[in-house]
Amino acid sequence: MPKVKPEDEAELHFLSGKKAFEVGNSDDALRDLNLALRHYRNSTEHSILAELLRMLGELYYDKGKMIESRNHYKRAFQSFKNFNHKIGMADCYDKIAITFILQGELEHAENYQEKALDIRRNTPDKRGLARGLKNLAIIKYKMGTELDKALEILENAMSLASKSKEPQLVINICLDKAKVEITLGLLEEAMKSNVIARRFSKKYSLQLPDESQDEFADLLIQLGLNAYDEGTMEQALKYLKNASLILKTNDKVISSSVTEIISKLEEKYSSN
Repeated sequence: MPKVKPEDEAELHFLSGKKAFEVGNSDDALRDLNLALRHYRNSTEHSILAELLRMLGELYYDKGKMIESRNHYKRAFQSFKNFNHKIGMADCYDKIAITFILQGELEHAENYQEKALDIRRNTPDKRGLARGLKNLAIIKYKMGTELDKALEILENAMSLASKSKEPQLVINICLDKAKVEITLGLLEEAMKSNVIARRFSKKYSLQLPDESQDEFADLLIQLGLNAYDEGTMEQALKYLKNASLILKTNDKVISSSVTEIISKLEEKYSSN
């Protein structure tokens, strides 16, 4: 039986690893892609090497190994650069930025995200640009600086996401926008952002993140208490009852003080 050539064996490992990656078999994908990498790491087949390294970056990311993930994305970036694949380059920097966000290294995250955006602006990838802008805004939000700028960035991201017809991205941007608006005290605007997110969720049958429901309930409570203080009692009751229903659905308990206000208002308006 003739001996398999190294390049043929490497290709077999690459194809097997790619198939395992696509079906979510991460352990087999890691094994085969790393075996393929032994051959391709010094190869001039930059497109294969870039894809291989990108997949390894994602696999290590999914396993929570952020340093290994970053190292592979950095090498993938260079391979994409070798054949001028700007979208691939920007994707790698996006991912590197996210690894830094998860590790709380926000200055590094901001640096890589801005580099990704600089590259992405020279491509037709508006969806990717919207996603990158969203990430940059969240970095600024987490840093606690330039909140007005973060809101402006999210509004630009929203415009791009709407044009790209990407409902999940629109939902994510709206929910992030609401967080910034709440921090800035723009509660009515945050309410509008939540309404848009829920409208898209219902229209496209997309699930909202669990934490967004609790955040929405907290916003409704703030709006309800504000309305109560301002004397608009029916509006206060509407907000607070809706908050109570959301929290009950999520097996959470509303505070006793808010419960007392709801009971008082229900007694007053139950006959209306």
